[in-house]
Amino acid sequence: MPGQSCSHPGIGYDGVIKRLAVLLARQPMLRKLALSTPGVRDLAWRFVAGENLDAGIKVLRELKARGIRGSLNHVGTHVHEAAAADTATDDIIAAIHRIRAEGLDAHVSIKPTQIGLDIDDATCRRNLRRALDAAVADQVFIRIDMEESPYVERTIAIFEELRDAYGAENVGIVLQSYLRNRDTDVERLAAAGSRIRIVKGGYWEDPGVVFRSKTDIDQAFARDIRVLIERGTAPAIATHDPAAVALARQVAADRHIDKGAFEFQMLYGVGRDLQAELVRDGYAVRCYVPYGGDWFVYFLGCLRRLPAGSVRRIRARLARSTA
Repeated sequence: MPGQSCSHPGIGYDGVIKRLAVLLARQPMLRKLALSTPGVRDLAWRFVAGENLDAGIKVLRELKARGIRGSLNHVGTHVHEAAAADTATDDIIAAIHRIRAEGLDAHVSIKPTQIGLDIDDATCRRNLRRALDAAVADQVFIRIDMEESPYVERTIAIFEELRDAYGAENVGIVLQSYLRNRDTDVERLAAAGSRIRIVKGGYWEDPGVVFRSKTDIDQAFARDIRVLIERGTAPAIATHDPAAVALARQVAADRHIDKGAFEFQMLYGVGRDLQAELVRDGYAVRCYVPYGGDWFVYFLGCLRRLPAGSVRRIRARLARSTA
C-alpha cells in the first residue's frame, strides 16, 4: 500500500507493459484512446472501486462481509492549485462522514500532494487539519501516505506536529523500507507511539536514494517488521509477499503478541487468496480501496506491479475484447 502506490520496486514485471504504462500516463491522447478501448474499465475495476464515493463505500461493505477492514483513498496526487487542493479535501471529508454514517470499520488514507504539499507546507497542513477535525468528530482514523523521497522530511514533520496536536490514536503515517539512510525513522517514530504502516516502497527512484535489489529491499523490510511488531503501536504490515507475512506472524508468535495487536494491509484486487487465508487464521486484514476520477494512472501502476505471468493473461484478455 501501498504511501501505497500500486507500483513497487524489487518485484518482477513485464518490461513492455511498464514502458506502455509510463507512455500512457504521460500522453493525454493515448490515455483517451486506452479509456475508449473495450475491457480497460472492466479490468481497472479489479483494482479500483470505481469513479465515485458510492463505489468506494460499496466495496467497503463487500469487504466487511468477508471480515476485512478498509482504508479508503480518493485517488489523486500533485495538485498545484489551492482551489483544487481544497476541493480534494472536501471530497475526503465527505468520505469521512460516509464511513461514520455507514458504520464501517474503515480508515482514510491521504496523499499530502493531493491536498497542497506541492503548493506549500501551510496549505497541506491547513487541509490536513480540516480533515482531522472531521475525522476526530466522526471517530475515523486518518493515515498520511508517504510519497516520493523529496517529500519524506516534510511529510514526517507535518505528521509529527499533527500527531502531537490530535493524538496518535487519530492520525498515523506510512514509512517506506527501501529508502536509504532512513532506517532510524521507524524506531524513532515508533518510540513516540506513532501508528505506522510499513511498506517496502512505492516509487521507482534513483539507486542513490533507494535500494533497488530485491534482496536489499527484503532485508530492510524484515528489519522494520521486527521493530514494529516488537515495539510498535497498532502496527500495519503492508505487503503481498508471503515470506514477509510469514516473518511477521513468526515474530508475533515468538513474542507472544496477540493476533489482534497488529494488521496486515493489502491493496484492493491484489493477494485476495492471502487476505482470505489470514482472516481464516484470525489475523486482522485491512484493504486499501482507491476510488475517484483519477483512477487511470493508479490502474497503470497496478499493471506495472503484476508479475509477468499475470500481465500476459491481461494482454490476452484485452486482445480478445478488441477482436
